[in-house]
Amino acid sequence: MEFKVRVDWYNRCKKKNWSPLIVHGDVVAGFWLIGAWYNTSKNGEYFYGAYPPTYLDRVMLLFPDFSLHGQILHLFSGSIKGDGRRVITFDINPQLKPNVVGDAVFLSRYFKEEVFDLILADPPYSGNFEKYGVKPFSKKKVLTECSKVLKSSGFLVWLDTHMPQWRKDDGWIYRGNIGLAQSTNHAYRAILILEKR
Repeated sequence: MEFKVRVDWYNRCKKKNWSPLIVHGDVVAGFWLIGAWYNTSKNGEYFYGAYPPTYLDRVMLLFPDFSLHGQILHLFSGSIKGDGRRVITFDINPQLKPNVVGDAVFLSRYFKEEVFDLILADPPYSGNFEKYGVKPFSKKKVLTECSKVLKSSGFLVWLDTHMPQWRKDDGWIYRGNIGLAQSTNHAYRAILILEKR
């Protein structure tokens, strides 16, 4: 099966100051120094825990086919807005107005099996549960749920301060890690890329 994380496309289209990525075997590796949100968003609001600046632009360069034609799920979407058709947002907080409100531990109750091509997840990091007003949950269970709603040959991109447990028995193939530093006084994070067999 062809390896579909398009590192070649990313390296060709990235901005000059973005570091390149490499593929070693069939695993993506690299490090992104992204910077911080020094200004608020265009409407004057900033959501604590939002994707780092340029993060989505960089990630989507790795999946150009899904950017145009795929079904994309933003899991733990926070302030991201989806169109409700091709780009779906999912969050437990109804005040954020996601397309679907629910608990990620039960993701397959909200969606049919094998519906998404790409899942982008940015869960609360340890210590931030109180800030979001949610309880800690099993990331391992969420990954199992993601494997149910993701299509075969689809990808999960998981941004976190800890690599979550995942199982080959759930159909996952390890496809890469990208380190991420946002700015001073921010936690280092890693981007885990998994493909579903």
